[in-house]
Amino acid sequence: MDKSWMHADRRSKEFELGFEEFLKFAESNAVNIDKISCPCKKCCNVDGFSVEVVRDHVFYYGILESYKVWRWHGESMYDNGVESESESVNGDPGMGENDVEVGESEDEEMSEDSNEFLKFVEDGDQPLYNGCDHTTKMNFLVESFSWKAKHVVTDSCFGDFLELVKGLLPAENLVPLTTNDAKKTLSVLGMDYEKIHACPNDCILYRGDAVLVDAEECPSCGVSRWKLGRDNIPKKNVPAKVLWYFPPIPRFKRFYQSPKTAKNLTWHDWGRKKDKMMRHPADSPTWKLLDSKYPELGNDHRNLRLALSSDGFNPHSMQNSLYSCWPVILVTYNLPPWLCMKRKFMMLTLLISGPKQPGNDIDVYLQPLIDDLKLLWNGVEEVYDAFRGEYFKLKAVLFWTINDFPAYGNLSGSVVRGYHGCPICVDQTRPRRLKKGNKLVFMRHRRGLPRHHPYRRQAAAFDNTIEEDLAPVPLTGEEVLARVEGLNCEFGKREESTPRVRIVDDQDRPCWKKKSVFFQLEYWKDIPVRHNLDVMHIEKNCCDSLIGTLLNIPGKTKDGVAARLDMVAMGIRTELKPDVSGKRTKLPLASWNCKLDEKKIVCGSFFGMKVPTGFSSNIRNLVSMEDLKLSKLKSHDCHVVMQVLLPVALRSVLEKPVRYAIIRFCLFFKAICAKEIDVSKLEQMQADLVVTVCQLEKYFPPSFFDVMIHLTVHLVREVTLCGPVFFRWMYPFERYMKVFKGWVRSRRHPEGCIAESYVVEEAVEFCAEGLLNDDASTAGMPENSKPEVFHASNPLSAPTMISVYGKEMEQAHLCILQNTEDAKNYFSEHMELLKLLHPRFAKDEKWLKDKQNQTFSAWLKERVSNELQNSGNTVSETIRWMAAGPNNVVATFSGYKVNGVEFYTKQRDDMRTVQNSGVSLVADVMLVSSAKDKNPRHDDMDFYGVIQHIWEVDYYKFRVPLFKCDWVENVRGIKVDELGFTLVNLNRKGHLNDPFVLASHVKQIFYIEDPLDPQWSVVVRLPDRDYKGFDSDEEEGVHIEEQAFDLPFVETYDDIEGDQDSNYMRPGDEKIYVMAGSSTSSLNARALALRTKTKEFLRKRGRSEVANEEASVGKAATPRRSPRSTKVVVVDQTSKDAPTKADVVLPRRSPRSTARTSKDALNNARVGPAKATQSKKSVASKKLSFGSMSNSGSGKRKAGKSKAGKSKAGTMEVVESDDEDEEFEADEDEEESNENVTGGMRLLRRGMVTMSRVNRRLVRGRKLKVKYNDDGEPVGRAAKEMQSYIGVFARTKVPINVKDWRLVPLSVKDNIWGSIEEAYVVPKQWKKMVFASAGQKWRDFKSKLTTWYIIPFMDSPELFEFPPDDYRSIHADQWQEFVKDRISPQFQEFRQKQMARRKENKYPHRLGRKPYAQLQEELAATVPAGRKLVRTTMWKAARQDKDGNYLAPQVQEKVDEIDKLEKEEQEGKRKFEGPVDVLTTALGTPEYSGRVRGVGGFVKPEAYFHLPKRARLNLDARQRIKNGEEDSSSVLAAERAQWKEEKAELVGRLVRLESLLMGKDKQIVESPQSATLINDLGSGQGSCSRLDKAGVGGNEVEGVKAIKKKLDLEEGKLKTQVEADEVTKEQAPEKPLTVEEEAHVMEMAQVQSSPTVQRHHLVIDSLDNIVAEGTIVEVGVDSSSQTVHGVPLAAENIRVSVSKCLVENALLPVPIRDEIVFVSDAIGTCVAWPKDWVIPATAVGNAKQAPRKYGRKKTKQWVDTDKDDDDLEHLPADLPPALLSLSKWGNEFLKDRATIHTKLSKDLFGTERKIALFRSDLFAFTNVQEVAGDTIVMYMSFLREKLKESNMLNMIGFVDPSSLGVGNSTDRSRSLFMHFKRGKPGQFFLVPYNTGKHWILSVVSPSEELVYFMDPMKRRMDVTTDEWRTIVNQYGIPEQIGDKSCGYFIMLYMREIVQDKEQNWTKKWLTRGDEKYTMQDVDVVRQEWAEYVLKFTSN
Repeated sequence: MDKSWMHADRRSKEFELGFEEFLKFAESNAVNIDKISCPCKKCCNVDGFSVEVVRDHVFYYGILESYKVWRWHGESMYDNGVESESESVNGDPGMGENDVEVGESEDEEMSEDSNEFLKFVEDGDQPLYNGCDHTTKMNFLVESFSWKAKHVVTDSCFGDFLELVKGLLPAENLVPLTTNDAKKTLSVLGMDYEKIHACPNDCILYRGDAVLVDAEECPSCGVSRWKLGRDNIPKKNVPAKVLWYFPPIPRFKRFYQSPKTAKNLTWHDWGRKKDKMMRHPADSPTWKLLDSKYPELGNDHRNLRLALSSDGFNPHSMQNSLYSCWPVILVTYNLPPWLCMKRKFMMLTLLISGPKQPGNDIDVYLQPLIDDLKLLWNGVEEVYDAFRGEYFKLKAVLFWTINDFPAYGNLSGSVVRGYHGCPICVDQTRPRRLKKGNKLVFMRHRRGLPRHHPYRRQAAAFDNTIEEDLAPVPLTGEEVLARVEGLNCEFGKREESTPRVRIVDDQDRPCWKKKSVFFQLEYWKDIPVRHNLDVMHIEKNCCDSLIGTLLNIPGKTKDGVAARLDMVAMGIRTELKPDVSGKRTKLPLASWNCKLDEKKIVCGSFFGMKVPTGFSSNIRNLVSMEDLKLSKLKSHDCHVVMQVLLPVALRSVLEKPVRYAIIRFCLFFKAICAKEIDVSKLEQMQADLVVTVCQLEKYFPPSFFDVMIHLTVHLVREVTLCGPVFFRWMYPFERYMKVFKGWVRSRRHPEGCIAESYVVEEAVEFCAEGLLNDDASTAGMPENSKPEVFHASNPLSAPTMISVYGKEMEQAHLCILQNTEDAKNYFSEHMELLKLLHPRFAKDEKWLKDKQNQTFSAWLKERVSNELQNSGNTVSETIRWMAAGPNNVVATFSGYKVNGVEFYTKQRDDMRTVQNSGVSLVADVMLVSSAKDKNPRHDDMDFYGVIQHIWEVDYYKFRVPLFKCDWVENVRGIKVDELGFTLVNLNRKGHLNDPFVLASHVKQIFYIEDPLDPQWSVVVRLPDRDYKGFDSDEEEGVHIEEQAFDLPFVETYDDIEGDQDSNYMRPGDEKIYVMAGSSTSSLNARALALRTKTKEFLRKRGRSEVANEEASVGKAATPRRSPRSTKVVVVDQTSKDAPTKADVVLPRRSPRSTARTSKDALNNARVGPAKATQSKKSVASKKLSFGSMSNSGSGKRKAGKSKAGKSKAGTMEVVESDDEDEEFEADEDEEESNENVTGGMRLLRRGMVTMSRVNRRLVRGRKLKVKYNDDGEPVGRAAKEMQSYIGVFARTKVPINVKDWRLVPLSVKDNIWGSIEEAYVVPKQWKKMVFASAGQKWRDFKSKLTTWYIIPFMDSPELFEFPPDDYRSIHADQWQEFVKDRISPQFQEFRQKQMARRKENKYPHRLGRKPYAQLQEELAATVPAGRKLVRTTMWKAARQDKDGNYLAPQVQEKVDEIDKLEKEEQEGKRKFEGPVDVLTTALGTPEYSGRVRGVGGFVKPEAYFHLPKRARLNLDARQRIKNGEEDSSSVLAAERAQWKEEKAELVGRLVRLESLLMGKDKQIVESPQSATLINDLGSGQGSCSRLDKAGVGGNEVEGVKAIKKKLDLEEGKLKTQVEADEVTKEQAPEKPLTVEEEAHVMEMAQVQSSPTVQRHHLVIDSLDNIVAEGTIVEVGVDSSSQTVHGVPLAAENIRVSVSKCLVENALLPVPIRDEIVFVSDAIGTCVAWPKDWVIPATAVGNAKQAPRKYGRKKTKQWVDTDKDDDDLEHLPADLPPALLSLSKWGNEFLKDRATIHTKLSKDLFGTERKIALFRSDLFAFTNVQEVAGDTIVMYMSFLREKLKESNMLNMIGFVDPSSLGVGNSTDRSRSLFMHFKRGKPGQFFLVPYNTGKHWILSVVSPSEELVYFMDPMKRRMDVTTDEWRTIVNQYGIPEQIGDKSCGYFIMLYMREIVQDKEQNWTKKWLTRGDEKYTMQDVDVVRQEWAEYVLKFTSN
């Protein structure tokens, strides 16, 4: 089977066709077509869905390319020759030392003259090989290196690729043989780097001075230059630390050697829009200042303006958090905004190697770059400008640096902490140290207010001081230089002999640490802003502080006891002081504290938010509704939350002044990050910000105001001087450093990997411009950044074709015409024509517009048609096709990508975690005051809507995408509040006559439910992602909509002088309780009392384990609990004492720990289908009322480590490491909650585990190697993960209704093993262990289902209708069968016995799920070297709690006894050896054969105690012999005597067994077989075990043991057979097997097949006419009473399983009418076959039999269901002519079981259908007897052709009657559902079916949930059923004639429905009528049927 399509682009036709074939294959092999395993990269075959969902998943997420064997979809592991052994896949070798050293000695610069470059290009223009005319050597190199860079291909892999290509091409080709050869070819371009040695202590660089270059040690600190070996001896020529320097000058030259780049470098001059708006740094005063101050710089627009950024990152991700590597990156501001921050133009100049960060010594490493910047300032001569074709002098200036705040201090030399922590205010910062909190706070923001602002006089509202100072003026560059000029800084990190003494008075500390190295640049002092504050990090810190304080999140809040005491000490807000009365400290709720209900509102609002794709991460995952907090917010999350989401979430909480102050603060960040800045509003923005920060000072505690809050007041100044923020923040640089991490493939040389990869990518990016096509994408300029790609539109889902007619199509067509540029002139012409035709309405613009909309389409069609008749017409191609009208067949999609934006329909949005269906439109509309208004006016209007359908209207030559939307009514559905938010009421729909809009005309928005009023939604606009405009961050999507600078007004009490009374306490009785002894953290008011109540409650319930004591305040707030513990929730905060019983809510019931609740409570725990579509409000309220019931989206994030990078698709990468922690990636497993439930119970908290971490590893093509200990047991984290992964498949892939694990099909087990092999490197011998583990987990899963979901609810059987929602993979039929078994009395009795057995376990361990192997690994680390870990230690450790105590007294007794015996052994008083060791002696019982106590499973006593392999001697006897208590000979004699007795007993059993088999109960006859068995008992043959010291062997005994097992098995089988025979004789015949039992028999026949099962040939008529192969299936009961598919088996037949068909069109000898007729259809199932026609394969021989022509004469008389004596010769009179001809033909040819057969098209029923008409069928039809099913199917096929002729195929469909006659009700319902699902919208189906002996017709309309019932006997159907919304009994249908005409009347009904094009039959037959069918009407049907069948008689 071709699977190459799996690696193709999933948008290609190849992928689409291949995937459709895969779906057919999967559907044909699926057990449950609604649960097909999904092979997408997200599900990885773990989850199962319907075909449509699987299709959507694969096209959206992509297919798992490593899924080579489709084992979960029916393909055998051996079908394609795939070996079962795991492939030997080499890991990525990474980069060796040789790889790193490439280019070290090649430091030549590219010549200033371009001759060398032109020569290089000429050499590259040579053809790749002789005769090649489509590519050159250079094209090949550039494209291959671009491919290598984009896909992060290793050097070794790339070398193999070059070798492969070179071998495939003709001889003497120019393909380099190795990677190094290819790199040398590109090295001519001068793309190189320098490696400069550095002192390990960062003192100096070994460069410049000749003495310094040759120095062996640092002259400053004396540390060796070279790396020290393990013997502390320096390794000569191996530097201890290296600086990787990439000279920028040759790279800038290379910029100008590209004409395209050279042109873009002057865009700031010719392409920039020059007005009063600020969009680019070229618009900033800094740019203009330097141009005016240095004319030589500004006169030539080619001179460069640069910015520098540096930050540290860990190249090993999470593997080693101490390693820090520091790149220094330059960006060029000359470029357009959409290019300057692109990866291609971000120039890496320095790479400072780790492991330590340079810190303040970074100036040492910046020196080479500073030297080149000096050269660039002075000018570099002879730089060639390829765009203008001339040489020029290049100058460059560095504008500023971009860093986070700590790096800001390192680069600028400023002190960024302490009293001078603000680098702008410096010594005027004036912070205040809080005494209790011991922290500095910055609260002097009133200095920025106007001189007479009222806030300056309000002392008590702020810090209890009156502010009279003015805001400090920032220092100029010259002033800073003057202050730092005298600073002497000695670089280097040295060990200090004495510790540093902290200066007590921090205010005396200097403001600078050093003079920055950048002051060496001449112009540096003239730049107003030299170092930028990073808005990204400031915004994140402000967001964390704000949310943490509002929600009182432990560890994040700025509030607490210390903060309150500090306010008391300051004399402000004393009413908020802590209340220390009572046992606990209580804090009053302050103005900044949200109440409990408000927390629920805020978190609930966040939890319900859905944002568009790419806008942010899934917000729901950041919210914990249980703990009422937001956590794990990353920088971009804070960006989105701060600017968009938080202002909406706070709309209904807090007091209005506080709320407005926070919202103003958030909107400030939104305004400051705008892409277009209005310079005239910046001053007002600064004033508003200062007021806002002062308002925060009034309402928030002083501890809230750290330096990050203070730095916000300086951001407007930097925007004013430097330009928009998005040119100066860290987002693009942080993302670039993530790219650096991906380049690291060697942990030994991370910097070398980065350097080599950067140089190669740099070369490719440069060459690609000239050598590749313009639309070619590279790593630096990806495909989605191309304008032509961005503006392309393409669907995101498979199309669904619908037929559209009438008004709806006219509206869509008119919408397209109105928005087509070529049609505008026609609209004007038509309007003038209307004015002439209707002069009365010439001035009524509204009437004319309406008339035009009604008539324009028809007029245009006629107008263009007439114009086309003229030879010189000017009709455009677009109008020519549009005028003809669109195709009525429209393709609809659920998703569409337009201009780079993904749009979804509302239906698709509801099923996903994103919201892409919101749209807005600004359109020119006609505004009228009333219907009579004749003077309308035109104006722009905003429209807001939701996409309901996405159409692609086909104009034959092209297609136009349209959105059909529900638009909001503009008058009463839209409003704007005082904060500037636009709100819409989505329930108020308007513009119903104009629902369509062009997809390219809308803008994407999204809606957030307003917390104030759920009927309204807040509109959030997204920015224009225009790649040719001013969007510089189109890839990252970090921008929000542009926001006006006018912030909402808040009352500032400007008219109040001095202080005023303010109440900072929140109303109500809620308080914050604080733990005793805690002074810094705050807790929820109910947390401590709740935990006390929880313990008491659980103790009353009899729980032996309670939650652990609080180790810290944070743990008290979020108590740990086991997965089965009862979660309690605080619902009230008013009580001051411990919670009452009513306060404890049990949202989930753990059946093991809680008592049974009432039936109402159970119903509340259940979510039915009717509630699945409840409104978002009801869902949110439910989650808020019962916080712990919600499946929190926050999840538990498990941080892991990864060593390997990405691998090539289709290969697996083995991950192996000495440190296993490095093998796991930093995954965030998000368990999504499913709201579309099916009605099952929900008891679990987290849902079913799917091991998505393993799935992501599979997608990357990586395997994890599992380690094992000396005993062969898997250990480590990989082993633990593997066990969990096994559990996933055991729960989802193994049916739960199978009785025993041994009955599970081997194919399922093999598939589990194959999946484990795909994900892990495991040896083949572990296959049995995997099966055992899967079996155990499968049994545990069934036990869990029984204990949690069945036993507690046995008194409410109605709850068992559906499987639990937590386990949606369980099929409904399996669940019903499983429940039936579990509630049976037999199982209940068995369960009680098992519970009694568990109680007998006196010494249970406390390991839980942890295996002994893991415990052994943990304890091994504690054992001293040289000592062995004994099993007594593990046995004791397994029974200890976490404090080392033994809770059970009997365990403590045995532990004491073990300690006593160990002591006696150490003292030499006793000696223990072998299996009778200390533990066995203490416990007093011997070891079991299957496991060793204290060691665990998979370890047998023979292996653990090193006993002989097959020794039979019992262990106690061995110990007695070794202790000298008994003689070995006597023991041996006793053992042999015992063996003889057993042998005699076995011989007797064998004789009795044979007598039963031979039917001789009394006579004993010894057969040859029994003699052989008896001889085997004493032969002594077999494997011999070595004798121990006592001389005892085990050969003979092992033979006895084997024979005994065999006898036990045979006797058991025989006993069963005899008992069955007895029952058969005495009782009535056994009832026939059900369909399920037959399927189980067939399954077991396949499972138990082995090489010993004999294969049989299945013949027909003669022994040489072999038509099939199969196996006899014996059931063990009388065959005469059995049935096969409802057909009696009969005595002369036998049940066979057909495995192979040899003759294609062979008919079954005993056919199953209307179900299985052909042998080929019987493959994989059981059928009846004549006994004499079943021949063993060995009897026929090995010669291949040629298939004989079917239809030989019978040689055996047997019961034939189709006799030849059906008389077709003597026919009734007056037969229809065609039927007469058909009957005559049948009389001649339909003999010897011949048939009229054909294969019906898939279009009829959705699947191919074989059909065969027998002689008996034709006889019945001729004589008007009972009609067979295939007869009606043949007529349905005829009717379908009539529908096709009438173009009505989309109106009427058919359902196969045979699909309704097999299986149970669920199978029939599923079959109907699949038919209806394949139908078209609005289509109804004709469903004939036979209820036994009577035909009935149902006409079903699925879209309307409507059924029309037609019974020819005019019986009624119950209309009260809940399955369909409406059931209509068609009383007026004609009533049948006689008792056998029902089938003919059904055909007449269907005929009349098909012929009724207007579909009036529903009304015609609704009431009783007198219409009747006569025999002439029946003959019409018979005539048509016969004419149609005659077409197939030639076959």
